[in-house]
Amino acid sequence: MGIKVKICGISDERGVEASHDADFIGFVFFQKSPRFISALRAKELAKFCSEKQKKVGLFVNADIKIVEHISDYVGLDFVQLHGDETLEFIKELKSRINLPIIKAIRVKTRNDIENSKKYENYCDMILFDTKNEKNKVFGGSGISFDWNILKNYETKKDWILAGGLNIKNIKNAIKLTGAPILDISSGVENELGVKCPEKIRDVIDYINQNEYLQ
Repeated sequence: MGIKVKICGISDERGVEASHDADFIGFVFFQKSPRFISALRAKELAKFCSEKQKKVGLFVNADIKIVEHISDYVGLDFVQLHGDETLEFIKELKSRINLPIIKAIRVKTRNDIENSKKYENYCDMILFDTKNEKNKVFGGSGISFDWNILKNYETKKDWILAGGLNIKNIKNAIKLTGAPILDISSGVENELGVKCPEKIRDVIDYINQNEYLQ
């Protein structure tokens, strides 16, 4: 099985269409993000999705009723929790929605990787992203963490690598981490929050056409 790709922070039709060969696309429902879109806009964009694309909704410390409502309204396939959500919140959400849950873990040290294990029994995937303490950014910072931290990481579930990935460094990222899924956001933008269709297609083609990455 090859490396899977998630393009996160899609906000227009061109971005959706350029991502047709991606396995996942992410809609950001965090209002402080430059990639934020409304549920209404996401529902409109979902009409342009290919059958392959799984629609992921990204939430940050959102009210559980909002997550539940948007998931149903947009027709999401996955919910991604990118804030400080507790195990109790996740358990309650699981009881309300029949969707797989991705829990993002912000990484700075090996301890952050170890602490992620407590979520594995309650989430369907774990996503590792950069802990940006300076700007308190929840994803899409364009900054990578030390991928060596993930050496010898073992889990029975699929997991996702995020944080500063782009066409120039994904080969090394895969080599060091063995990540089965790559989450790319700022690495396919020309300006903050605006996806570049050409960069999206280039990075997806690069991964799909280079067997040594698989």
